[in-house]
Amino acid sequence: MQPKTSHDFLKVAEQRLNAAEALFAADLTLDAQYVGGYAVECSLKALILEKTLPADRPGKLLRISSGATMHKPETLLQELRTLGVRLTPELAKRMRRFDWTIDLRYETGRRVRGETKGFLRTCVEIRDWVKGQL
Repeated sequence: MQPKTSHDFLKVAEQRLNAAEALFAADLTLDAQYVGGYAVECSLKALILEKTLPADRPGKLLRISSGATMHKPETLLQELRTLGVRLTPELAKRMRRFDWTIDLRYETGRRVRGETKGFLRTCVEIRDWVKGQL
C-alpha cells in the first residue's frame, strides 16, 4: 500500500533500513546501498509531509509520490528548504558524499564494504534526524 502519512513513510524507511542491513550482513553491498537509499528517500518524504500544512498535504503527497525526480535526494532536500527545514551541517556534509540514485538497480557486482558501512550509517543518521523532527 502506498504511504499516505509521514508516519507511513517513516515505517517504510525503517523496513528498508532493516533490509539494507540484512543485505550488508550477507555481503551484498551494492544491494544494501540500493535499498538503503530508499530509506533516506522515505525519511525525507516523511519530513516533507510533516512540515506541510495539513490542508496542503494531499497535493504534496501526490507531488512527492510522482515522477523520477522525486527519488532524488537533492530534490527532496530542496523541497525541505522551501518548507524552512535544513539539514544539520554534519548531515549536509555527509549528504554531499551520498551518491545514491535509482540507477543502482541496473548495476551488478559489489561495493567496498567500508564505503557501504559509511553509507548505511548516513542512512541511519538521516532517519534518526527525521524522527527527531516529527
